[in-house]
Amino acid sequence: MITKEFHYTADGFEAKLYDAQNSDDRLLIVIQGLKGLELPEKYAQLFSVKGYSTLALQYYGAEGQPDNMRAIPLEQFQRAVDSLKSYDGGRFKKFGIYGNSKGAGMALLASSVVPDISLVIAASSFGHIMQGNGKDNESPCKAMVSFNGKDFPYVPAEHIFSGFMKRCFKEHNIRTLYFFDEWDKKGTEENEIPVENIKGDILFLTSTHDESVPAKRDAELLTARLERCGFKYNYKHINSETGSHNLGYFPVNNKFLPREKHFPEECEQARKDTLAIILDTLDKWHV
Repeated sequence: MITKEFHYTADGFEAKLYDAQNSDDRLLIVIQGLKGLELPEKYAQLFSVKGYSTLALQYYGAEGQPDNMRAIPLEQFQRAVDSLKSYDGGRFKKFGIYGNSKGAGMALLASSVVPDISLVIAASSFGHIMQGNGKDNESPCKAMVSFNGKDFPYVPAEHIFSGFMKRCFKEHNIRTLYFFDEWDKKGTEENEIPVENIKGDILFLTSTHDESVPAKRDAELLTARLERCGFKYNYKHINSETGSHNLGYFPVNNKFLPREKHFPEECEQARKDTLAIILDTLDKWHV
C-alpha cells in the first residue's frame, strides 16, 4: 500500500489516498462528520488492507475550505474524482462513497451532483438540506452546501433552536435527536436531499435506536422519494434493531449516547455486522 496527499489550495480538494496497489479499478471515497482527516484515514486504512483503494476526504475545515457547515462546495468532490481518474495511468474507473452521520448526508448530496459516483453507502444520514451555520458574510449561499456558487433549497433555521429547547424541557433531557426532529418538522419535499439525481446504487444503513438523528425515518422518506421518481438503479435500506447512531466501525462520542452506555455489547456487534454488510456491498459493486 502507498499513500498520496492532496491539498485544497493546490488540488481543489483535501484528501489522502490509500492505494491498495492491485488491479481493482474501483476507488472508494470515505468522509465523516467531524473536521480533519484522522477519522476518514482510519477507514481508509481498514478498507485498503482489505483490498479496496480508498480516498480519505475532508470537505470542510482545511485551509481554503469553509470552516463551518455553510455553503460547502460540492464541486470539490467532482475535482477529486477528476483528479483520481488520471492517477496511475487512469487505473480508477469506478467511484463510490461512504459516509457516517453528517458525512452520510454529505455523501448523498455529493453523489447527487457527481455523476461518476456509482455507489453510495450512507450510515445514519439526515434527510433534509439544512440552512448552514456561520456568518452571513461568509457566503451569499445560505444552505449547508452549494454547487458552482448556487444555493440548494433548505430548511430555514428560524425558531429551530427555540423548538429544540422546548422539547428538551418537556422531555427533561437533552438529545441531538430533538434538534433534528425540529428540522424535519419544517422540512418539505423541496428541501429533501435530491437522491433521485444519483447515478448509481444506494445503501441506507440506520438504527431503530438512533438517539442523535431520525435516520430510519429519513431513510424511509428518501427511499419513498426514489420510488416516486422511478429510480433506475438499485437501492436498499437496512435497519439495525440493536445498534446506536454510531454504526461506523470506529465510533465517536459513545459516552454521550445512552444506547451505548446501556447496551455496549449489542452496539459493538451491530458495528461488526454493519461492516460485514459494507464489505459485502463493496464486493458486489461492479456498476
